[in-house]
Amino acid sequence: MSDFSGTSTIVINPTDDTVPYSFAFTPCTSTTANDGAIPYGTSVSSATVKAYKRGTNADVTTEMVVSSSELSNVVTANLQYPATSKSGMYYLTFTLTLDTGATMEFDFNRVKVKD
Repeated sequence: MSDFSGTSTIVINPTDDTVPYSFAFTPCTSTTANDGAIPYGTSVSSATVKAYKRGTNADVTTEMVVSSSELSNVVTANLQYPATSKSGMYYLTFTLTLDTGATMEFDFNRVKVKD
């Protein structure tokens, strides 16, 4: 199950090269609230993004993720068409390191690559 709400799917076509997609990881609004992606009072200090092909779970990060960056709890992943793995469904895994040193992992399961 995906850790992101909504129904949007990222679609990558053969002509796509370094297309930025941004993902926000908002903190909870209080110590008792469960309305954010990360704990109250924390922020994302670093993030890594990996890509995998669904079904086989083959790591295609070097083919699909050109780069990623983090600014103000928003992670931007620059994606491209995976020339070797080609069409199919993929998922992204975000590993966040918080300013407390804790790590959290999130999955985005809706990446479709078209030929």
